[in-house]
Amino acid sequence: MPISKWKIKGIVDGFDECGCCGRRGLKRTVAMMPLDADGNEDGTAEDVVYYGTSCAATSLSWTQDKVTTTARATQAERDQRDAYARRMLSIYAPVESAPVRDKARVYYGHNHSQRDTGVKATEEVAKLLDKARATLADATTGPARPSRIEDFRRYVVISTSDDRISLVRRVPEEEAERQEQAAAAQRRADKIQGRLQVVAALAAESARDVAYADDLTREWNVKAWQAAHA
Repeated sequence: MPISKWKIKGIVDGFDECGCCGRRGLKRTVAMMPLDADGNEDGTAEDVVYYGTSCAATSLSWTQDKVTTTARATQAERDQRDAYARRMLSIYAPVESAPVRDKARVYYGHNHSQRDTGVKATEEVAKLLDKARATLADATTGPARPSRIEDFRRYVVISTSDDRISLVRRVPEEEAERQEQAAAAQRRADKIQGRLQVVAALAAESARDVAYADDLTREWNVKAWQAAHA
């Protein structure tokens, strides 16, 4: 069986023109990476083409349904990798320049099984951050996503008395709205006898991880936010 010349990387709505037939106004296009003779990816994001599902199906000798299903599944996998990358950055980027002792406490606090195994926390944190940043910088199916501490946003997190997260809301930019939200959040926390926190993260799901983290992780989270907005 001949090796395909293309690999589907995802499905996007940022390109509405087929790079094969030139048709415009498409609701979605399929991102495809060229492959070499051995079936390995042969290019970078700049070499990716965006085809309509019909042209993609013709190029791959597939049905349109198979193209759409594969593209959606691939895009979902990428979205999951992005979410994981945001989690890693939200937790570990604030301690990137922290003293080694604090960095180790944060890392081992999230990776209990690696304590006393010879795994060096400083090296592992660096690897996690490098991989996370590379993931979010991948422009295969769209522009690079935010990955800097300066890109963090603050979130109000309310936890119940048994430590289950009840609410996560992004803090508004306007001062009046912030005050109104803070008052409402405190009333809700008091009503359920819960805990109110404000944490910084790249996304709401990442804010949950920071809120659930240990005190030292949250302490460095606050320091990083303040330093980035000094």
